Amino acid sequence: MKQLIGHMNVDAGLCWVGDPCYVMGDDASSRVHAWDDFCNKIVDMKHTAEPLGRGVGFAVHTGYGDGAYPVYLETSDEGPYGERVKSITIEFIGDE
Repeated sequence: MKQLIGHMNVDAGLCWVGDPCYVMGDDASSRVHAWDDFCNKIVDMKHTAEPLGRGVGFAVHTGYGDGAYPVYLETSDEGPYGERVKSITIEFIGDE
């Protein structure tokens, strides 16, 4: 079942998708100490980039830039494991 779970506010024209343990905290393997450090690692970004290294996470352009974008959650009944998160979708450009 897919449901709207909220909106993601964007002020940088991009979204970060990744596990926070790789970039937050003093012992993070790919820690970024300042916003400028992060921005300087985005090179020739067309739609996406992996500025902190392969597998660490993705920076994704948000369609038309800043705004509030709807986030949808889809779950799946996994039998004995119960209801699990199947996917999330952030809609940057609507169909209408």
